[in-house]
Amino acid sequence: MKSNCTAVITVVLLTCLGACSSPQETRPVRKSLRQAVFASGHLEQENEYVIAATAEGTITELHTREGDQIGVGQVLVRIKSDVPSTQLRDARIVYNDARKNAAPGAPQLAQLESQIAVARAQLDQDRINYERYTELRTKNSASQLELEKALLAYKTSRGNLVALEENYSQVQDALRLNAARSLQQVKTQQAILSEYATITERPGIVLDVLKKKGELVRKGEVIARIGSGRHIIRLFIAEDDITRLGLGQRAIIQMNNYPDTTFTATVTRILPAFDQTAQSYSVEAEFVSPPPLLLSGTQLQANITQDEIRSVLVIPSAALVRGQFVQMRDGKERAIRTGQKVGSWVEVKAGLTEKDIILLPENDKDAKQGVELPGT
Repeated sequence: MKSNCTAVITVVLLTCLGACSSPQETRPVRKSLRQAVFASGHLEQENEYVIAATAEGTITELHTREGDQIGVGQVLVRIKSDVPSTQLRDARIVYNDARKNAAPGAPQLAQLESQIAVARAQLDQDRINYERYTELRTKNSASQLELEKALLAYKTSRGNLVALEENYSQVQDALRLNAARSLQQVKTQQAILSEYATITERPGIVLDVLKKKGELVRKGEVIARIGSGRHIIRLFIAEDDITRLGLGQRAIIQMNNYPDTTFTATVTRILPAFDQTAQSYSVEAEFVSPPPLLLSGTQLQANITQDEIRSVLVIPSAALVRGQFVQMRDGKERAIRTGQKVGSWVEVKAGLTEKDIILLPENDKDAKQGVELPGT
């Protein structure tokens, strides 16, 4: 009988302990905090750019992968180019033929040069003959008719020579023009063919490769993303906070890949234009002492400290549920708007007053270990 009584008492005691275990309660309190502008952002390199397909086709060569260091003039991508290659080969054949035809001693020019040489010889002969008849006429040894025939032959020879020289000049110009046009066609085909190969213009590191060898790409599609230059911190600032920032202000950075460490940075640039895509202003900052590993795209958060110190309403960070809710005393959740985070405290900008009583979640490790409760 005694044993049964003991068992009943034990069960009642355990039931009472379970029922009496309740969440800890707390209220928002005011604290004097140094003001800071909160911003989210990411890490990027100063001169990031993309490699895009400049022609449509199949990737036949892809000489890069993530993490590769690339240099200037390096071929990263080649796209299948059967038609442009054939057209370039044909253009070179036409140009070589045109260049030979325009060169000194080419068959067409050589034939004209031969005709000019014959015409010059004929002119010299007709000139000598005309001069001889002129002298004979002064001695009445030749008739006037013979003199006129000699003069006509001389003028005809001279006209033939002039015509042949002009024809030679015109043909030579036409051949040179044809060679120049053929060369331009070669350059055009080379330019077209060059669009099927992507060559780097500056050194960097390959951040991301979005296509594979053998894959079909369209003109303008991004194949890879390249990072170049120093790493910078890109921060996005709300419209109502941008006027509080200035160059040289200190920013406390927490990176997602270093969750337990903060880093100090300095604001170096405030971009003047509003970013319509991000719906915020953009600010750049640089690390004072950078972490050992910097990876482009790393997400981060920053508190940019201000000189102003003011009294703000705060609650323990452990009281937040899913980042934007708190559990009220009656068990219901209430959405709040938070501000800066300082240590184990988070600023409440809207949604709570000092009279509200909120609960700390039972499953939070801080609640189990004991959290400093304001106002107790």
